[in-house]
Amino acid sequence: MAEHLELLAEMPMVGRMSTQEWLKHTQKWRTQQVKMWAQTEKEAQGKKGPGEHLRKEAIGQEPPKQVLFPPSVVLLEAAA
Repeated sequence: MAEHLELLAEMPMVGRMSTQEWLKHTQKWRTQQVKMWAQTEKEAQGKKGPGEHLRKEAIGQEPPKQVLFPPSVVLLEAAA
């Protein structure tokens, strides 16, 4: 995931982008974020052993994981 200082350094460039450029940049950033999350999940699954995560969720020991976004993000993605 992008570090806070990286995002701050990027702000002046983003401020000069057109709306279309900004949308493309944001979609690219979001794609990278989701890929990193998927990789982290994959690595975590490998450490737990095959099927252990699914068994815990099936018997209710662990709530299912969800990714939730604020309404403003959902609106922006829907508009894009």
